[in-house]
Amino acid sequence: MTSVEAFLGLLLAAILIALVAKRLDQPYPIALVLGGIGLALIPGVPRVSMDPDMVFFLLLPPVLTEAAFFTSWRDFLRYKRPILTLAFGLVAATSVTVAFLCVYFIPGMSWGAGLLLGAIVSPPDAAAATSITRGMGLPRRVTQILEGESLVNDAAGLTLYRFAVIFVAGGLFSWESASLSFLWIILGGSGLGCLLGLCFVRLYRFLRDPEVEVLATFLLSYLSYFVAETVHASGVLATVASGLILGWYAPELFGANTRIRSMAVWKSVIFLVNSTIFLLIGLQIPAVVSGLQDYPMGLLLWWSFVVLAGVIVLRLLWVFPFAYLPRVFSKQIRDSEPKPDWRAILVIGWTGLRGVVSLAGALALPNETMRGLPFPYRNLIVFLTFAVILGTLLLQGLTLRPLVHWLGLPKDLSGAREELNARIVSAEKVIERITEMAEAGKCSGAVFDRIRAYYEDRLSDLRASLEMEGEVDEVGSPQHFQNIAEQRMWWQMVQIERETLLSLRRDKKIGDEAMHEIERDIDLFEARLIPSS
Repeated sequence: MTSVEAFLGLLLAAILIALVAKRLDQPYPIALVLGGIGLALIPGVPRVSMDPDMVFFLLLPPVLTEAAFFTSWRDFLRYKRPILTLAFGLVAATSVTVAFLCVYFIPGMSWGAGLLLGAIVSPPDAAAATSITRGMGLPRRVTQILEGESLVNDAAGLTLYRFAVIFVAGGLFSWESASLSFLWIILGGSGLGCLLGLCFVRLYRFLRDPEVEVLATFLLSYLSYFVAETVHASGVLATVASGLILGWYAPELFGANTRIRSMAVWKSVIFLVNSTIFLLIGLQIPAVVSGLQDYPMGLLLWWSFVVLAGVIVLRLLWVFPFAYLPRVFSKQIRDSEPKPDWRAILVIGWTGLRGVVSLAGALALPNETMRGLPFPYRNLIVFLTFAVILGTLLLQGLTLRPLVHWLGLPKDLSGAREELNARIVSAEKVIERITEMAEAGKCSGAVFDRIRAYYEDRLSDLRASLEMEGEVDEVGSPQHFQNIAEQRMWWQMVQIERETLLSLRRDKKIGDEAMHEIERDIDLFEARLIPSS
């Protein structure tokens, strides 16, 4: 079977499995992993190996960019304490805990090899978390913390991974050089990502074609990762930083048509990438199991249970103290933040799914040390990594939705209220502006009456929805325009809505989630207009 045939077969399998999962209302990442395992166990099916470089350099950058693009700067900064505590503190604690469990339960395993395994399995997977939790109606604080954690925890885990590989492989290691390297990996990666993102913003005015603009966003994603990794900085942080920059400036850079096209293209690409990722995880089982003939299956299962339980239990033990203790020691936190709901904390603690970054890190382990000896416990580390990935996906992934339903978390209406308020302010600004134009004699007659009546009716509906604490209904727009002059007038009103929306975002009165919802409606309306010069 050629590589082209294998790719087409994988694509067909991914589409069919994802289609069945969505029809059954089950998380498609878990279905793809199980489907991959099922395919791998079919006699005669060619073994599909996963190149770690393909994951890191081809599949990971667009997933990180898409997640960063839709991250709200306001909410990320608002929840930076729990995000950074999980992304860095919990990653380090998990690495040490896994190392202790390995040294205690696995005969002969060194602390270095244990730390290496801990670094590999410590960061939860961005694609798994977001694809499973989206659409559950979780409180905004929960989703923002989970998505923010998934943006930066890979950088922490991969940094520890680099140092652990050097230590186990017998390379030169010193705490002084490790500290300097750590600073360069973190600061260098973030700085390069910001620099490339800002360069993209400055050069964007030379791109005047929607297809080129969409491709340029993909180039920024891959270029950020590649440049940072080339200079031994964090490609993850570089990609996240450039994605955040792109997400902040995109509403001002992109036109309506470009944004509509790019959203469609990016959604399709991300679905394809995620499907490929989780299907490949399942297909790795023959490669993972091979080379473990020297270990009794009973011991392998016991060690897998120990490491998996340690990873899951530590996260649950971590989230509660770090949610409540800061309130005990800081009056400012007590005054400025509401008391955390234990149910929401439990959901955060249970959403620790591992994924492709962990498996790619395990498969990327060298086969030999610096002295030419076999890399210690390589096959066992790969197997235990796969066990943690599969265990978290099946145990936590399949039970997360029933857990949320059982906990009965109150429905979070803050996002809907925020969106309604933004739409109300935008409509008020348009009415204010068109009234000024009418008083100045720049707008009159049927066009004035039609536009004013449309926005007044919409304003009444929005205020009624806000009073009843309802969600935003689908926003309609005029179906017909009498002439180009009317279209031009509507286009001017749309620009007032857009400018008001961006102003509310700059003033941190709305987050990016509300902005993108309203922006989509404005784009669809604007795409129907043909303003004259």
